[in-house]
Amino acid sequence: MDAYEHKVLTYKLGWKGFTYEQIEQDLNEWGQQGWVAVGTLAPSYGQGQTIDMAVILKRGPA
Repeated sequence: MDAYEHKVLTYKLGWKGFTYEQIEQDLNEWGQQGWVAVGTLAPSYGQGQTIDMAVILKRGPA
């Protein structure tokens, strides 16, 4: 059975929020290599504030 590969991209909340342009650029670059975003995680701290997020990528068997 061929296995899938997984990768986690992490992003920190900046002064003006997340840098969505960078996230989009990263997803496009990884997508050209066959990676697909399959989920996100945005853990909350304290009273529900999110200070970082993760995008989960998957690539199928070669």
